[in-house]
Amino acid sequence: MSTKPSALPVILFLSALFLALPVPACASAPLLASARPLPLDAASPSATAQPRDLMAYVVNQNSDDVAVVNLATQEVVGRVPVGRNPHEIAVSTDGAKIYTSDQEAGTITVIDRATLEVVDRWAAGASPHGLAPTRDGRYLLVTNGPRASVLAIDTATGEIVHEIPAERDAHMVLLSPDGSRAYVTNPGDGSLTILDTNSLQRIETVPVGLGAEGLAISPNGEWLYIANRGSADVVVLDTVTNREVARIGVQPEPIRVTFSADSSTAYVSQIGGRQVLAIDTARRTVTRTLTAGDGPIGVEVSPDGRFLYTANIFSGDLSVLDLTTGELVASIPVGSGPDGMVLLYGAAR
Repeated sequence: MSTKPSALPVILFLSALFLALPVPACASAPLLASARPLPLDAASPSATAQPRDLMAYVVNQNSDDVAVVNLATQEVVGRVPVGRNPHEIAVSTDGAKIYTSDQEAGTITVIDRATLEVVDRWAAGASPHGLAPTRDGRYLLVTNGPRASVLAIDTATGEIVHEIPAERDAHMVLLSPDGSRAYVTNPGDGSLTILDTNSLQRIETVPVGLGAEGLAISPNGEWLYIANRGSADVVVLDTVTNREVARIGVQPEPIRVTFSADSSTAYVSQIGGRQVLAIDTARRTVTRTLTAGDGPIGVEVSPDGRFLYTANIFSGDLSVLDLTTGELVASIPVGSGPDGMVLLYGAAR
């Protein structure tokens, strides 16, 4: 039997001493420089993000930048210069990059979310607008109105590798919940083009309404709502048949649509005024009118369903609306000509 003293008492003593030591406070870190933030559609955002981590990324058409807004403190905490006259914004499938469509510059600006630095700029035709990364992250789909098409840009190289015919003034693009389809609004002829994202081919084009603009799919996947800016209505399509099942009259110039998480309410922003209309999706009627800033375009609902946010192109601010009371609780200046917006989880600083 060995007579060497056991090391166990020493180990236990050192462990107790370590646990008793005070933990130093973390030094402040650069904006969003901690663990990579998650997009809202991440599998389990609650495991790594809290409500205080919610950020709004808003593109400003006239000041040519993206404003990063901490929605907990209601402050602009970052600003990224992009290409000339940006209109829309999207996040990469893995959540690491942000894309903006710079309409007058004819480019896509690529931003690293962790550093808020521009890391690339891709050529995207004469007037890029709507953006949607494919589910596998391989391509970024970009509408190009003058070419009446959708460009597929390889996200690894930044090269246009395919061009899919759409219709006149192809404008917004949205993926189906399973990522197998892309829906493209064509305000020039009031139609909707449906694409297969696997083959990058057009499936069909259906009429929807004059000046077809923004669109959204209900979270339950059953309905596609399209705002028709020219005919002041919202058309409802069945996502199985791609056929119209309802048409809801709204106020002048509806432009974007979003849904509550339970699919019970659709919110439609009206650039022709200050209103956002709430539509009961069961009754398919407008049940509530909310007042935001001047010229609301981008519209999003907080993940907890408590707040509605609008990017207001004419008043240059981000409205925060309490959906319980219907009141405008904050107006956050974000820049000149705010338009597209996304909500993402990120480290609040």
